[in-house]
Amino acid sequence: MTATLYLQSITNAIAAISVSGVTIKDSDEIVASWVGTPNILYPNPNDDGFITNFRIQFDSVMQGTDAPMTIGYTLNYRFLGTQIGDMATFPVEYANIVSKVAAIVNALVAVPAPYSGRVELIIGGVTIGAKADPSGNMYHGADFTLNITEMQN
Repeated sequence: MTATLYLQSITNAIAAISVSGVTIKDSDEIVASWVGTPNILYPNPNDDGFITNFRIQFDSVMQGTDAPMTIGYTLNYRFLGTQIGDMATFPVEYANIVSKVAAIVNALVAVPAPYSGRVELIIGGVTIGAKADPSGNMYHGADFTLNITEMQN
């Protein structure tokens, strides 16, 4: 047996969730020339990278490609709400971001894990605040860390 990541199935399942007023991008929809738009959730290839904290744990004393193993990693997503502008609108915009973040979290929790019984998706953290799109424009937004565990045996 060799390790086969279910990454594409996981990102496809995330891209398929439905959140009212939010566009969700898959990992294959992000290109170097892509420009962020309001109310979009996408895999964040910037900062530390889209996939971080990669780890392998062997589930027996045996090791190597034939050994049962559990693979874990973190997927990093960014939500861009509205572009930052007039500070007079901040209280309303912040409340909107919090509402959309809550809707995204609820949708992520409700998504059935692809390869049920082999993949676990846990929301690791959400940070709300000023976030840059790939071109450097600033938005009210949030970063999501999704901790993935894949059983490979």
